[in-house]
Amino acid sequence: MANSTGISDLEPYPHDLFEAVVSAYPQWLSMRILAVTKGVFLQSEVDEIVNTSFEAMSKELLAMLATDVDQQRSNPLHVLRMSTVAANEFLRSANVPPAVRDEFEVKAMPHDVYSIGPLTWKDLSEEVHDAGISWGAWKAAMVLTRRRSEGKIS
Repeated sequence: MANSTGISDLEPYPHDLFEAVVSAYPQWLSMRILAVTKGVFLQSEVDEIVNTSFEAMSKELLAMLATDVDQQRSNPLHVLRMSTVAANEFLRSANVPPAVRDEFEVKAMPHDVYSIGPLTWKDLSEEVHDAGISWGAWKAAMVLTRRRSEGKIS
């Protein structure tokens, strides 16, 4: 995939998911950080981490969604979960105590010691949930259609 891929180059379902995520992400991440820190940090400090995380996440998500479905080695939820690395580093450097996490969270997001990352699409918003479900169905249909045309499934 070329680095010049833009939002307008995406298929409709990946496009809708991208738009829903970038719309919900800043407020969601800000709220998660403030919840973990119980408002100890200034909004300007939180905004800086959110902006840094948003820039990296949006580039990674766009690249992932623009990649052909047969070449994707990740998924959008993984991108969102990994986008909390900067926030975790910020909290760790501020000596915020880590969260108590369950076994699933530890396995799914070992880097997310503050339990910031989303477990599901719905954690970001109802719109992200709907777009994520639609994208998943679209991707599955694309893969099945290709396998059928290749004669690999009937």
